[in-house]
Amino acid sequence: MSRNFVSTAAVALAVAALLVACDKAKTSSPAMASADAPAPATAPPDALPQAQEPAATAQIEEAAATSLQEVRVPHVVKEGEKSLDSLKPMQGKYRWDGVDYVQDGVLAERLKTLMGHQYETLLRNLQTLGPLEPSAGLLYVMGNRQHQGGEEMAAVVIDPVRNGLRVWLLSEGRQTVYTDVDGADIPWPSAVQSMLRNIVATQ
Repeated sequence: MSRNFVSTAAVALAVAALLVACDKAKTSSPAMASADAPAPATAPPDALPQAQEPAATAQIEEAAATSLQEVRVPHVVKEGEKSLDSLKPMQGKYRWDGVDYVQDGVLAERLKTLMGHQYETLLRNLQTLGPLEPSAGLLYVMGNRQHQGGEEMAAVVIDPVRNGLRVWLLSEGRQTVYTDVDGADIPWPSAVQSMLRNIVATQ
């Protein structure tokens, strides 16, 4: 399988920090340019190492630039269209419990519009998954392709209040984040954050 990560502990930790701690950071951001600066005293244990050699810093920046893509496609509400708030009754249910909400209904239509041809990849990467879970006003589901946990995975986070989606897709060694709302990013629930840290740390 093709991989776009530099397999060193420093690089893995840096990309994990990019996904989870920095969340919205782009590769051109000042935070990435100063990756060799000491981390603040309140930084979590999985933050960037407090000191990096110049060569290691260059590797980190290169890995961050090649391993993560962000796609933002703001959703335009159509007349008569259901809101994602309508998914609340599905809370606690698997996609196989009655209505397959990942493949049918309002969520499926929104995912198709947001992800385009990668929607089929998303479906395959949610073959084995948990139920639709609540987290601080959000709903989320995450899973992986059968027998390919850690390699082909995905998470879908729904913000019913903002009627928005944020999707993380790991496929063929590349991570892509899809968002269909403007403004601040929809936060990752803690379970998704833990998954991202664990996945990146093993690359």
